[in-house]
Amino acid sequence: MARDTMMSNTVIGAALLLSAGTASAAYFGACATELNAVEAAILASQFTGAKASTDQSNLLAKLQTAEAKVTLAKYSDAIDKLQDISDTATALVSAPKPKLTDATAINNAVIAATACVGNLR
Repeated sequence: MARDTMMSNTVIGAALLLSAGTASAAYFGACATELNAVEAAILASQFTGAKASTDQSNLLAKLQTAEAKVTLAKYSDAIDKLQDISDTATALVSAPKPKLTDATAINNAVIAATACVGNLR
């Protein structure tokens, strides 16, 4: 009986780890609504090509850096990182073989997040 319970807990734990690795955690600091909207836009966007998941992960990593900069009250650095997200998304759409179908939602979310972070200064 104990072995069955241990086996069941192992399977559940593995499933939780696999599902947790697919998206970053929600941000709860200043401008949380706006920064979480950037994350939602990135997650909802359709990336294409062989490196689709890498491109999406890179944008999410840039967002995590921006969030960290906000937490450290380095607002100018956070704005720079948010602009980098927008520039990268636009470049992915504009590539000769587009790697992102549309950057509008990402760019609009970045504009709102940048405005919020700018008001923190």
